[in-house]
Amino acid sequence: MQIRSIFGKISNKFLVYGIGQAFNLIAPLVIAPYLIYVCNLDGFGKIGIAFAFTLFLILIVDYGFDIKGIKRISESRNSPKKLQDELVTTLYTKFILFFFSVIIGLSCIFFLPYFYNETLLFLFSLTIVFAQVFNPIWFLQGIEDFYTSSILNACSKLLYVVLIFFFITESNHYVYVNFLLGISSLTLNILGLIYVFKKNKFHFFKPHFELIFQTLRNDFSLCISQLFLSVRQLSPLFLVGYLFGYNLAGQYKILDQIISLYRTLSQVFLKFFYPQLCFRLNEDKKHALQYWKKYVLILFSGVFISSLLLFFLSDKVLVFFRVESNLIKDLQVLFQMILIVPVAMVFSLSFEQLMFGLHNNKLYFKITFFVTVINLITILLFSYFYNLSGIIASIFLSEILFVYFYYQGAFKKIKRNEN
Repeated sequence: MQIRSIFGKISNKFLVYGIGQAFNLIAPLVIAPYLIYVCNLDGFGKIGIAFAFTLFLILIVDYGFDIKGIKRISESRNSPKKLQDELVTTLYTKFILFFFSVIIGLSCIFFLPYFYNETLLFLFSLTIVFAQVFNPIWFLQGIEDFYTSSILNACSKLLYVVLIFFFITESNHYVYVNFLLGISSLTLNILGLIYVFKKNKFHFFKPHFELIFQTLRNDFSLCISQLFLSVRQLSPLFLVGYLFGYNLAGQYKILDQIISLYRTLSQVFLKFFYPQLCFRLNEDKKHALQYWKKYVLILFSGVFISSLLLFFLSDKVLVFFRVESNLIKDLQVLFQMILIVPVAMVFSLSFEQLMFGLHNNKLYFKITFFVTVINLITILLFSYFYNLSGIIASIFLSEILFVYFYYQGAFKKIKRNEN
């Protein structure tokens, strides 16, 4: 069955969306070998740890807007006033949350030795968090304007790659890498936001603080859940750097590039269909579930086939990343092990999306809290005995737990309602 017969007339949008999102996937792969060559594995590990630090703070700024915000925009697409109110209120809310995240970030940088030793690197990295305040992608996805969001993504990543090759020329320049990412993102986000306001004839206004506080209250459990998820995703890199040093953190960062690549691929693919899924779940849950199964099957097929290909080409991939020849043999085994994670991730992220569509926020919070705690315990325990292979086993275990609990909370719930 062709994609067009499954999804109707959306294949052109999907093609444009896919091309734009491809820049998110390709850019890290293009610059990673160069950064390893110029900044060495130590510097590459430091860059990765600082970037992971900003991702945690970004979740505070986003506060679930990239999930519930898309849903609210999708449901309000036919009301320009509601769209304007939602966008302006969200921008004000994200600006307030940015100051809160900066307080947390600066407290960590100046009071924790682990961060203080690389003060400049972490301070410069905060520009990435600031850029996220102005990010209009969630709004564009909600109204299904994938053309504009793709252009913004592509231009932002192209500018970032150009800046990296132009300015990062010495090993001590690793402190500027995340700053360049922040600058490129900030520039294109602001331009994108200006475009959205002009195209839709929106106007800034000062929203009632009660409305902002209400939004913060309503989405608090979702934000906390996302923070727990972030801790689960980012803690391995932090723990490797803290327990084993920056060199081994650099090695793990190479493996994490693969996980991040597939996580990004899966998330952007699923987000394309999320507005339609929300709409269909409101209309008919049975047909919405059939729609969900079809695009998840396509995602699984792509991830499985590409993972299998990478398994047999693992040594060549490590050479591409400019890994030293004496490290390739040991890293190759770990690289092949970690390819099982993206396959499990397809199902965990797909069931997670279904949970959001069904408004199972309370159950989602309980699941993320429980699995995060289990994940942290197993990382510490497994890494003590098996180093990096133990961390990979812990990550895979957490994905399996997510699949099981999300299945119980979302998929089976729909099946019970049908009966």
